[in-house]
Amino acid sequence: MLKTMQSGGQLRNTATTEESTSESSQNESSELTTLLQSLKGSKVSKPQLREKIFEALYDNATEQPQVGKWYFFEYDPKYKDIIKKWDEYPLIKLMEIKKDRMLGMNIHFLRPKARLASLNKEEAPMETLRYYIPKNADNLFFEIPEEDMQAMSQLPLEQFHRNR
Repeated sequence: MLKTMQSGGQLRNTATTEESTSESSQNESSELTTLLQSLKGSKVSKPQLREKIFEALYDNATEQPQVGKWYFFEYDPKYKDIIKKWDEYPLIKLMEIKKDRMLGMNIHFLRPKARLASLNKEEAPMETLRYYIPKNADNLFFEIPEEDMQAMSQLPLEQFHRNR
């Protein structure tokens, strides 16, 4: 995975060869980037933003998530009444699949700047690791392309629930 910049400004790459210079945008054809460009300057609620993100990622939806990929999905935990804190809309890197559960690094458990640092270091801090039961997800896992993770990590998509 490419290292990301802390400022979140790494959207353009320029490559130079002896013959020519090539300039390209990393996310030029990305549905997510197109969506975010269209939303600039608009007031959008968190639920509206989530819905638009799900729509933009619909072509990347799967029922069979794969280890090593990033996913965004809706989740209803089996033990939500006893879990201290849980995220209804996890953004995870799937670490492993065992029988009827998945281990994922949910970067929503980090502050936005720490999310970028985690992406840079390709680390999974302990506070981000959670087990998920796939059948308790909303049947679809929306895969996030690597090149969109920097932008996705900064969006306010989380919805935490707490038990006291």
